[in-house]
Amino acid sequence: MSTIEQPPPGVEAPSQSADGKGARTRRTLIGHLLAVIAESGEFTADAVAERAGVSPAAFYAHFATKDRALAACLDASFADYAARMAEVETIEHLLDHGLEQTLRAMVATLLRVNADYLSLLRLARSRVQSSEELREQSRTGERAAFAATARLLQLAQAAGHVRAGDVEVMTATVRTVLQGLDSWLVRSHPIVAADEVPRLLASYLSPGGPHDVDA
Repeated sequence: MSTIEQPPPGVEAPSQSADGKGARTRRTLIGHLLAVIAESGEFTADAVAERAGVSPAAFYAHFATKDRALAACLDASFADYAARMAEVETIEHLLDHGLEQTLRAMVATLLRVNADYLSLLRLARSRVQSSEELREQSRTGERAAFAATARLLQLAQAAGHVRAGDVEVMTATVRTVLQGLDSWLVRSHPIVAADEVPRLLASYLSPGGPHDVDA
């Protein structure tokens, strides 16, 4: 089986039309890539192409290297994360349900995404140090997540539901804690994510709490 290093000679780049055949084939390949990785923790061009009902050459036309294929999968996982988080990481959710319940919903959403893409994240981490492409893809996803959380905190601060302070620093603190949820410690102690982390973050962010400099 091929190990996806370089495309075969003569393979041309696919069409980049958003709704063209090339784009549809790419989306199909990414879906099968994610399925193969979820099942085995790895993938080959031949295995994915066979599942998708295309030739290995068609796979190489879209993903010239293994890292490029992984970057496309990460991009899909980040888009899924953003779509799911957009339902709970909003000022409307916070005003309706309160700060701590919104944080609980955010944590629960992140945990579900981490579980759904566990094998992909493990594979990407095993290669990220040797791949600038994967590092940049990860940074892009992290920047987008940071911006979404910062917007929520800024709006919540203006509405009086988050204490005064540097929003960027508070966002960095929240994102650091949330990233730490992808840990075997958390998976082996479910109460940490279900209860302790949201409660701690709510205490950290709440007006009048122990971290409020104006309290």
